[in-house]
Amino acid sequence: MTDYDAVVVGSGLGGLTAAAFLARAGLQVLVVEQGDGPGGYAHAFTREGRYFDPAIHVVPGANEGGTIDTVLRHLDVRDRCQFVESDLLYRAVVGTHRLDAPFGAEAFIESHVRAFPHQATGIREFFRLCERFLAEAHQVPLKLSLRELGEAVERFPVLFAHRSATLAQVVNRYITDPACAAVCTASWPYMGLPPSLLSFELFARFLFTQMHGLYHCVGGFQRLVDAFTAAITRDGGKLVYGKAVQRVLLEQERVAGVVLDGGEVVRAPVVVSNADARQTFQHMVGLEHLPTRFVRRLNSLQPSLSMFVLYLATTNDLTGGTHETFVFDSADHDSTFRAFERGQAPATVVAAPTLLDPSLAPQGEHLITSTALAPFEPGTPWPQLRPVLTERYLDLVERVYPGTREGLTFVSSSTPLTLRRYTGNDRGAAYGWENTPKQAGSKRLSYQTPIPGLYLAGHWAQAASALRVIVSGGHAAQQVLRDAGRTECGPEL
Repeated sequence: MTDYDAVVVGSGLGGLTAAAFLARAGLQVLVVEQGDGPGGYAHAFTREGRYFDPAIHVVPGANEGGTIDTVLRHLDVRDRCQFVESDLLYRAVVGTHRLDAPFGAEAFIESHVRAFPHQATGIREFFRLCERFLAEAHQVPLKLSLRELGEAVERFPVLFAHRSATLAQVVNRYITDPACAAVCTASWPYMGLPPSLLSFELFARFLFTQMHGLYHCVGGFQRLVDAFTAAITRDGGKLVYGKAVQRVLLEQERVAGVVLDGGEVVRAPVVVSNADARQTFQHMVGLEHLPTRFVRRLNSLQPSLSMFVLYLATTNDLTGGTHETFVFDSADHDSTFRAFERGQAPATVVAAPTLLDPSLAPQGEHLITSTALAPFEPGTPWPQLRPVLTERYLDLVERVYPGTREGLTFVSSSTPLTLRRYTGNDRGAAYGWENTPKQAGSKRLSYQTPIPGLYLAGHWAQAASALRVIVSGGHAAQQVLRDAGRTECGPEL
């Protein structure tokens, strides 16, 4: 006897997508969330009429026919979310250089050429290489035999020549001016590593996926979360909050259910974990049940840095601003990253969501978030470091929007301790595993695991952004359905 067909551990966007797909396919699904509400990093909070999205500010693929649009239509909840397109891809302020990056590949490339005309050839060749890399990547099957692999290497030379490269290794072949290279790669903080360590493959995918448009969810991204939960409950699924999964129950070395806080047993032949991968395997499953080779691989993977997030409300007029601004003290991205690792504040991403959606704040106010990489253990205890970083990041926000301090009506912040508390992520990791070439894309853990009936979804599997975790949840659910012999598994993502 089973209580459910599937249990999903964790209600981040990856877990919610997996649960919604499975429920849509007719499975009886239970979502178990240790926190007091759904969403993981997408779980919003409000203060005195002000709405804050902690981590997700814009997403690609919400346009008609885009990935998120396709997912919501498949779940029949598209009408629950309204999206508005952002004004720019981003604004980059790198040292003394400032660049507004528009949407569209040609316009984006030419904006960089105008800023650095002496590097025009290299800029165009670098970004065109990114396009060719992605075009080839989309044509290669996920699984290849040895014979097919040899043929693919010949057919897709750009892909196989660059899939293990760092971003710096590629960009420095084409762009010789360090300031130009720094501006061209200014979006790296949203991938958690500087160009010298960041996977070129991930950068190319991230940039050119976003280049076709970024969208804010009107009313905030909690509405996207709520659309998924509505789909789950409508199709017979159930969500429980304030409960932690202590253990994945195994019988004859395959999944038989989960054990919750207090010893309650929920039986199910399938478990999809959206939780931290190490917590899943080390504590919920037990390494003794896993192949030695898998354990070695798990232990070799490194989590990303965490985040320090500053939440502000101000009466300052942000006219002339843009939704998202990357601001750096220096064009030396390696130096910036080392400062992040030491718990300093050398750069930040400043988002002003009320420029796109005034309904998020009381009339006459704007909301601003400052998001920056941060270590879990900075050397100075977080209660002491928090006010220091708050003042420093306020300085960077002031650089983008002069007058913000004078008009402040609300200030709050979250540290890596906050991120760990709400998600359970190892050391408050912001992106799951680090996005190095050895840990990017298909080199992350698979949706399937060595334990029959156990699957992964989210950024500990093959995903690294809000859009990718949604895709990951869909793929995990589709793998469950295929393994159950289903031929109809939902839309191609």
